[in-house]
Amino acid sequence: MKKIIYSTLLIASVSLSACTKFLELTPQSEYSVAGAYKTQNDFQQAIAGVYAAQQGLYSPNESWFRKLIARTDEVSVGQMYLEGMDQFIDNATHPWVGQSWNSYYRIINLSNLILDKVDQGEFTDPKMRDYIKGEAYMFRAYSYWTLGWIFGGVPLLEKPQSIADIKTVKRASQEETFAFAENDYKKAIELLPVEWTGANKGRVTKYAAEGMLARLFMFKSKFAQAKPLLADIINSGKYAMESNYRNAFNDGFDNGKERVWEVQFTGGQTGEGQTFTTGLLPEGFNDKSVMPFSGYSTAMRVAPSFYNSYEKGDLRRDQSILKGWVSNTGVRDTVSMFIIKYHPHTYVPKTQQDWANNLPILRYTDVKMMYAEALNEEGYTAGGEAFTILNEVRKRAGLPALTAANLPTQAAFREALRRERRSEFAFEGLRWLDLIRWDIAEKTMNQFLSLPLEGGGIYTMKPTHRLFAIPFEELSRYGNEQVLWQNPGY
Repeated sequence: MKKIIYSTLLIASVSLSACTKFLELTPQSEYSVAGAYKTQNDFQQAIAGVYAAQQGLYSPNESWFRKLIARTDEVSVGQMYLEGMDQFIDNATHPWVGQSWNSYYRIINLSNLILDKVDQGEFTDPKMRDYIKGEAYMFRAYSYWTLGWIFGGVPLLEKPQSIADIKTVKRASQEETFAFAENDYKKAIELLPVEWTGANKGRVTKYAAEGMLARLFMFKSKFAQAKPLLADIINSGKYAMESNYRNAFNDGFDNGKERVWEVQFTGGQTGEGQTFTTGLLPEGFNDKSVMPFSGYSTAMRVAPSFYNSYEKGDLRRDQSILKGWVSNTGVRDTVSMFIIKYHPHTYVPKTQQDWANNLPILRYTDVKMMYAEALNEEGYTAGGEAFTILNEVRKRAGLPALTAANLPTQAAFREALRRERRSEFAFEGLRWLDLIRWDIAEKTMNQFLSLPLEGGGIYTMKPTHRLFAIPFEELSRYGNEQVLWQNPGY
């Protein structure tokens, strides 16, 4: 395989061998970079490599997903293998920050390789050129958006470059990083199809791009700009809330009506299963009526305060959290609580690494709840459409409707919606994002950290912790603080 020179920001080689649910690739031995980026089939394989790189974000212990959950008031602090991420004592040498940085830049680099060559490619289907180009823009936008809100501004790489050239690309501001992602999202919206069918189902669509751009606007409190994007998804008629909350996460409903965008996985011992579900379960777990496998010693324990925050009768609690379990040695634990949100349904995995469950990035329920939030932020309407959406979510959870008598003001509705999001999107990696964008992270987390079971005030979140540290290894490679510098406080 011909060697390509990549940035030291990135993984130093390209792997296009992994498959997805919707693409079958030729073996890697039959596909070399020297012959790549010419034909339509080349670009199909190349974009499959981007989807495969996205899967890597959800490995059980190193994943972006796991650490964002650990950062919140959803799970207890002081657990093993989190290296202080949950206690706000992490730093630039924390392995996760480097892994996350590299993972997203790998997606960016793979996307840039496609965008650099796709217009000169030989396509038998002109529409497919636009679609693959749109996918590459979408993944690059998603990566810069995520890097931006996690790390702040980052170097913006728009094309494949040599190491020497990359080291001259100065770190952008967070606002510039978001603007770059916004522009890419808009390009993706113009190019992507409204849906994929058949073997291609599960690939990213125009509506996924609209939803993710809306999420960016919601983060920036640009509700007027988010609202039409969310309305377009709602009015498309292509999505609906699952009648059963559990079906929003089961493998039997992968790429179903609630799934606007999700990370694709396949069971059947194909090497394309996910391990994340196993990583949530405790080591020694032995209740096959709940889950087919024991988990790992790294499993996060659900915070008792979060478990107790659910309203009485909320069906989502016991569909998401297991309280008490019996180990394979017969020991009964009636106190510890673990995450069981991602149940098997159609396919029972054969090994711990064989889960077929796709993992959510954007659910239709989130689209509707963001829309309700935008409506309320633009102007409270007693009993209006925002109430209708909130109560639709509550009804599925088995909870009574709320009226203007319960929520008589804009502020009251805002707080109710925030409580609802906490229960609805538990362990989906959205809680930390919500706390930051609502400007309540320090207040919420310090109240949580003051609880006797969560350190009793030993740990503190400071404003600097809204961003993570820039990886030390990247700073060392650059060796130039005028180009790449550390975030304040680290």
